[in-house]
Amino acid sequence: MTDPASSVRSSRQDDLALLGDVERSAAEVYFAALGERAGLPDVMPPEILQACHDAGLLWVCVDGSDAPVGFLAAAAIDGVLFVKEMSVHSAHQRRGLGRLLMQRAIAHAADAGFTGIALTTDRFIPFNAPFYERLGFAECPLDQAPETLRLLCADEAAGGFDPERRVLMTRSVSVLQPATGPVYPGRPKETRA
Repeated sequence: MTDPASSVRSSRQDDLALLGDVERSAAEVYFAALGERAGLPDVMPPEILQACHDAGLLWVCVDGSDAPVGFLAAAAIDGVLFVKEMSVHSAHQRRGLGRLLMQRAIAHAADAGFTGIALTTDRFIPFNAPFYERLGFAECPLDQAPETLRLLCADEAAGGFDPERRVLMTRSVSVLQPATGPVYPGRPKETRA
């Protein structure tokens, strides 16, 4: 059930300083499910968050008082919208806010002409890969991924993420374009007697 008091909007500069607390809260839930912290960072570097904002690829989910309770940060990588981070504050989880954020990113990717959307996540935590599968994402084997996404996965492994647990997931966002001609060119028209 989606929280009716919440909505998703594009980020504003003054939101950025508030997103660290949202991400830290979500990270606590993630690390508890993972069973270890393994030296992984609990927040995105501020310069990456700023770059996502500057590119117009940062959306926030806000409560009824317009305070951020979740966010999705993305980057354009070789024609694909790559989700760098999606976090929902622990006090606001399990209310459909992650789904709202992802739906906004998927809609943006389609509207902006991206060929797809991609992300990396943990394959075993129930609120990670299975959640994204329900949204139409599927695992993309690394040997079939574009080189830039393979390098990104290698960087994650070098940063402390267990490559056996990580999974690259993708989803097509192609949209039907309005027809500019007949749907079946060359097909004879039917006549009725």
